[in-house]
Amino acid sequence: MTVSWGLSTDLPVQGDYDGDGKTDPAIYRPSTGLWAILKSSTNYTTSITVSWGLSTDVAVPGDYDGDGKTDPAVFRPSTGGWFVLNSSTNYTTSFGVSWGLSTDNPVPADFDGDGKTDPAIYRPSTGLWAVLKSSTNYTTSIAVSWGLSTDTPLYRRP
Repeated sequence: MTVSWGLSTDLPVQGDYDGDGKTDPAIYRPSTGLWAILKSSTNYTTSITVSWGLSTDVAVPGDYDGDGKTDPAVFRPSTGGWFVLNSSTNYTTSFGVSWGLSTDNPVPADFDGDGKTDPAIYRPSTGLWAVLKSSTNYTTSIAVSWGLSTDTPLYRRP
């Protein structure tokens, strides 16, 4: 399959946005906060576009609401905020949590095994990994020091 999707300044944010078990080509355009998703469930003939994020945000897509679909989400280093647009409500609701510092690297994944992506950070200055657990409605966390200040965590987008 070959498809042209996005501009040279867009960031790839592929994921299963339509819940069909296949990865969808998707881009995040930081300059405007545009998310554009080409749906595999329609044989790539239709798309979804939503506006979500600021030019200084870091795209961190994942299945934060546990519905089997990738959600547009951003980490805002300036405030340590995570902002998620829920696919389970057809992008009509959102939620946000504070987790991290401006110098942290976002590394979201399902660390607690509940089927939902957890906000998580790696703090290079101390080698700290810190996870805000979705399984406890973001009321508890896991933290462990692992790595050196010169290490670079790899974030694998869904």
